[in-house]
Amino acid sequence: MRVSRNVVEARREVLAGWLQNGRYLPLGDICRKLSVSEATARRDLTELEEAGRVRRTPGGALTDDSARFPTFSERLEEETVEKQDLARQVLPHLLSGFTIYVDGGTSPFFLARVLPEASIAKLTVVTNSLPVVEYLAGTGVSLHVPGGDLVPRQSLLVGERAEHALRRWRFDAAIFGAEAVNRRGIWNSAPAVVSLQKAAMERAKISFFLVTSSKLGKETKTFLCGWSQPIRLITDKSPQFVAKHGIPVETLEAL
Repeated sequence: MRVSRNVVEARREVLAGWLQNGRYLPLGDICRKLSVSEATARRDLTELEEAGRVRRTPGGALTDDSARFPTFSERLEEETVEKQDLARQVLPHLLSGFTIYVDGGTSPFFLARVLPEASIAKLTVVTNSLPVVEYLAGTGVSLHVPGGDLVPRQSLLVGERAEHALRRWRFDAAIFGAEAVNRRGIWNSAPAVVSLQKAAMERAKISFFLVTSSKLGKETKTFLCGWSQPIRLITDKSPQFVAKHGIPVETLEAL
């Protein structure tokens, strides 16, 4: 049965709105959310791309507005000393024989940089971050990449395939970054990134969040988790400063 033009246009507006809010969606997620075939989803994406509203990528699409979001390399230049100091605070918690997950944020990337300082024996690192993979390759850690759909500006693999692969692992610890932290909990902008983080958190005994003080008391588009989760917050400010923002000080890892 032929679908009316009004229905098709309405569906494409919904799709454009999702991409606007989430910046990136894999093709499989689009099909599931819209209950359409891959062929239909591709036609919708082609129309939106020709209208200049989205940009197709291998395995999905993102909005051209997402080009305003800083690249991984650009964000890596921000607060470098602070991020490196936060990463070093994780090292005492990583023991011989551990399996850990390293997130795709720039703060967790600094953990990859300082890991060789700790000389942790038989360490297994699982990550969806291509910069972490590149940095740790050949360093002696057992390195595993679950795969997924590439978000180019973040150099990160996301999507259902990535999440499914993560659920086959168990992590002694997971190390994450976040864009905002407040009294409610931890936040990031992109739903696809948050979904990936949730999949990793579900398999981790404990999750460390490395967050510079510039992100405290803030809120972004997508909620990741509240303070009832097994979380340790590592930041560069005192417990008194953290408490001013209503963040539970008992989640803090001591400076």
